Amino acid sequence: MNKPKALVVDDELSICKAAEKILTREGYETRYALSGREALSLLAQEPFDLLFTDLKMAEMSGMELLETLTIRYPDIVPVVITGYPTIPSVVETMKLGAYDFLPKPFTPDELAAVARKAWDKRKLILEAKSGSEGRTEFCGLIGKSPKMQEVYRLIEKVAPTPSTVLIIGESGTGKELVARAIHELSPRKDKPFVAMNCAAIPESLLPAELFGQEKGAFTGAVAEKKGRFELADGGTLLFDEIGEMKLSTQVDLLRVIQEKAFRRVGGTKLIAVDVRLLAASNRDLEKIVAEGTFREDLFYRLYVFPIIIPPLRERKEDIPLLAYHFLHKLGERSGKKITEISEGALRLLGEYHWPGNVRQLENALEQAVISCEGEVLEPRHLPSTVTRKELPSDVLLPRTNREFLALKKQIREKAVAELEKDFVLEALERNSWNVTRAAQDVGIQRPNFQALMRKYQIRSDKKG
Repeated sequence: MNKPKALVVDDELSICKAAEKILTREGYETRYALSGREALSLLAQEPFDLLFTDLKMAEMSGMELLETLTIRYPDIVPVVITGYPTIPSVVETMKLGAYDFLPKPFTPDELAAVARKAWDKRKLILEAKSGSEGRTEFCGLIGKSPKMQEVYRLIEKVAPTPSTVLIIGESGTGKELVARAIHELSPRKDKPFVAMNCAAIPESLLPAELFGQEKGAFTGAVAEKKGRFELADGGTLLFDEIGEMKLSTQVDLLRVIQEKAFRRVGGTKLIAVDVRLLAASNRDLEKIVAEGTFREDLFYRLYVFPIIIPPLRERKEDIPLLAYHFLHKLGERSGKKITEISEGALRLLGEYHWPGNVRQLENALEQAVISCEGEVLEPRHLPSTVTRKELPSDVLLPRTNREFLALKKQIREKAVAELEKDFVLEALERNSWNVTRAAQDVGIQRPNFQALMRKYQIRSDKKG
């Protein structure tokens, strides 16, 4: 294990120097800061195991520093050193997460003994983090909530295997981060990770994107080009928003999954590939299978090991961690030294419903960082959508308008259902109620066509 790192925070330089000397002699890599804000700046730059802080400091009190640590650096073990020890202050610091309390003046032996106990506590925390519980960060994912701990556990479980994984979650929840974590923890980590957003590529270009093209294969194919399968050979290929892929391309994808080989567009040579497939979707794939727009056989090929990412509104305890993570990241990018988020701003971030999830939170923090001129983000710097705590538009409508929208939705759904039912009945009538021919006639797989028949209680042995 590396040498433990300690940070001493006190506005008296003599105390800092004395503590640094004692702790260094005891085997700790030690730094000191003369204010709470300076301490936070150091913490943002490098990790520490232990923190020793005075309570009464001019710029930021030890109490404020402890409160910030519980949110931003919950794994650090803090010890309070003060010349004004009282029972209420001891109780208050313990509530804020202080591990121990050392009154001034202290002897070298007293400080060394407290440091040893704090380091023992820190080692227990590190051991817990090396297991499956208590992690606040995992392969680029941020969160300490039970739901995120379960996501981490599932990633570790499936990553070493060759199994296909279906990652399910709303837009902005971090599906690609989960896919990259699976790749980084797999035996294929030294091979390519290739991602393709199925919603971003026109259907006419998908075959060439997937399988590549030979020169002259079609108008505009002026050179030979490798597709995503070839680029990912030996590694991992992610199909993001797989639910947007059209049926015709789904057929081609299924064939490659089954045969582990393909031909480039315009080519005749069969190219074998070894690719681990991951798929991600913000849609209910089972629902669109029933609707006939996603192949059932492809669904079961992908639905081997599902991982469901919770939306941000279901893990609000992670919002402070994420907010400070983005604050550091965006601050470095913009060159601004913003070290704090005010209590009021944190409260607003926690109360907002975040329909765009983690991506929306990052965008909100970026806007706030741009607006902020000082070192502390305040409510006035946040986007108006957050400060107004806006709800979905239908919730903001008066009751009569909400009822009207609900009625309008019911009418629309009923109309769609009637059209769908007529579509199935007409296909059956055109084909003398032969289910197989009717399904072929309308270009739908027989099981999906039968699902539509069951949905509208249409029996082939009972016409009408």
